[in-house]
Amino acid sequence: MLQWQSPPKLNIPSDLLDLVQGNAVLAQLLVQRGLATVDQVRGFLDADHYRPAPPDVLPDVDRAVVRLSRAINQREPIWVWGDFDADGQTSTTVLVSALRQLGGFVRYYIPNRMTESHGIKLPALERVLAQRAGLILTCDTGIAEHEAVATAQAAGADVIVTDHHDLAETLPPAQAVINPKRLPADHPLRELPGVGVAYKLMQALLAAHGQADESESLLDLVALGIVADVARQTGDTRYLLQRGLDVLQQSERLGLQVLIENANIKTKRLTEDHIGFWLAPRLNALGRLGDANQAVELLTTDNLARTRIIALQLEGLNDRRKLLVDRVVVQALSQLEDTPSLAQYNAIVLAAADWHPGVIGIAASRLVEQYGKPVILIALRPNDLGRGSARSVAGCDIHQAIKTQAHLLAGFGGHPMAAGLALAPENVIAFRRGLSEALEGCQPTSAKTIKLDLVVELPQLNFDLLTTIQRLAPFGAGNPSVRLGCRGLRLVDEAIFGKAGDHKRLTVEDEAGYRQEVIWWRGAAERSPEGRFDLALTLGPDDFRGGDAIQTELVAFREWTPTKIVRDLELIDYRTSIRDQGSGIRDQESGISDQQKPITINQLPITDLQSLISNLPSPILIWSEGVTLPDTVTVPRHKLQRAETLVIWTAPPGQDILAQAVARVRPQKVVLVAQLPPVDTLAGFIPRLMGLIKYAVAQREGEIFWEELAGALGHRVTTVQFGLDWLEAQGKLAIVAKEEEVVVVRPGRQSLLMKILV
Repeated sequence: MLQWQSPPKLNIPSDLLDLVQGNAVLAQLLVQRGLATVDQVRGFLDADHYRPAPPDVLPDVDRAVVRLSRAINQREPIWVWGDFDADGQTSTTVLVSALRQLGGFVRYYIPNRMTESHGIKLPALERVLAQRAGLILTCDTGIAEHEAVATAQAAGADVIVTDHHDLAETLPPAQAVINPKRLPADHPLRELPGVGVAYKLMQALLAAHGQADESESLLDLVALGIVADVARQTGDTRYLLQRGLDVLQQSERLGLQVLIENANIKTKRLTEDHIGFWLAPRLNALGRLGDANQAVELLTTDNLARTRIIALQLEGLNDRRKLLVDRVVVQALSQLEDTPSLAQYNAIVLAAADWHPGVIGIAASRLVEQYGKPVILIALRPNDLGRGSARSVAGCDIHQAIKTQAHLLAGFGGHPMAAGLALAPENVIAFRRGLSEALEGCQPTSAKTIKLDLVVELPQLNFDLLTTIQRLAPFGAGNPSVRLGCRGLRLVDEAIFGKAGDHKRLTVEDEAGYRQEVIWWRGAAERSPEGRFDLALTLGPDDFRGGDAIQTELVAFREWTPTKIVRDLELIDYRTSIRDQGSGIRDQESGISDQQKPITINQLPITDLQSLISNLPSPILIWSEGVTLPDTVTVPRHKLQRAETLVIWTAPPGQDILAQAVARVRPQKVVLVAQLPPVDTLAGFIPRLMGLIKYAVAQREGEIFWEELAGALGHRVTTVQFGLDWLEAQGKLAIVAKEEEVVVVRPGRQSLLMKILV
């Protein structure tokens, strides 16, 4: 069953609360994210208060600056060797742009995903070396390319490696190896993606040439790569993204302007979400299905006509990418349906001959969302190695798990959350088994637990709350979106939308009748929640309404579990002075206390109640069902509302009813009397039920709400339903209509006959 982790109660330092001008919600969210000091919060919320690490703390940066400066001064041919994903494309563009700015003679090469895969393959390297390469500068690749680096060095070309992937057992024999993984685990540069590493090197190089200010113009590319690579937003990575988003909103880069225009994004409102859902997928589509070298041309050219041509190609490739991903997902699900045992392994490993290797990573991510465990999809090709893409969940280091199966693989590489591999088709079965064994101890908690940041009511989902939440942006890995929890909702409407009809719009309602629309992306084919349910969601701006309205998006839902009465609630247990006879409810059953102490109830004089409530804080609600108290205003469960004090006069029919009532009233004090209602016997129940039905027929044309009937009788709705069914079987009434909330009844034949005879 899906578990929810509610936000913990934390102590908010007073100086932190002062810093955020008394915004308790913002302060709570910050402390929950481990930001408890004023200096930490200042640097997190405002990039102007963050002190970035200098580039030269990265190992070998100084050596690389010296070698690059010599190549620039001597007009040596510098080849930038990149990678085909968006991180690799932006990394390549950062290096090419900065080196050209300094007068370098620069060319670049990005491998073809379909024919070469990741890394530096010797045939392509030999072609580059044949073109007088004096210096090869890698980005987002190279850390494990020992043979390729040695080959280039032997041919007379120096190699500088910039990469961010996990280190091999030894470093390649390059002139310089710049990788943040060489730094301590808690270093602020440790989580830089490939584009971040490339930027820090160029920042140092530009500063060495007296052009430090020019590095600012590269930050739009850095923001793209950080989001596209799902880099962990801590330390300098978050700082660079904050700065980069500001630059991106006013980027002078022609290619980005056209991409933003084609995606119908309002530049002034551009956020990390626009990168993640609109810009990065277009760039990645080029790398997955086309020639990623064109991305560097798109991001560096000043030719508007050429820019529009390439951008148009990206649009077409992106549309094709969507179709191919959907196809892979459908076929993968079909395999799992045909062979359910494949889903029982600790990682789902599937293979097919007609899958496009450029999109299987995206499809694997979709399956991870559905199954909550690592997924590896392998595209098989005739007379060749299969190419696989792996995606994982928090708690399962997929790269290390794959490493244990190196004896079955022709190659592999990646991160704890994503990896790639190559293997012979005949090794797929053995790989599946071995990988599952390697993942035996992993704990994919994200598959079972939804961590909530705030529990709110529907009316609190407003623009003020959104403004508070957005102060924590940009969001992403390491700084996830704020997850809100709303309890006790029900679905009142739903509609399918989207070009392909694959999304769903839910209209939910709380107990007070307040309604809110919730978007469920890719939820059209999923089962909608039924009955009462709890909802986890995120809150963001509605871009289709200009960003001035809110948009709520579904994260997950579960069957409603009413909140128990909290322990710090002040309870006045009036039963303790009247333990003579009778029967009542136990504390343990009520959810009020952990102590199990049977207490019996005697009849309590009305005068005692009057004297009691005279000393209680107002407003006061007296919850009584099935009994009328003279000169006292009482309410049944369906009329309960917020009040300071709740007097529970009659014993509720069960723990869930009690918990729902207290959750609705949210009192500071509870006075527990809990007398037995007088309709707990058949002799009392049936006449009372018949009286209510007669009233409904006479005054409401036979229509009455189930909850109203249950409250008037002090019983559950199911008990009332059984009672009506029994009366109908006796011919005393006829049920004309029976719906979820209301029932319509008419007098039965025996009742009409009695009227005629009388």
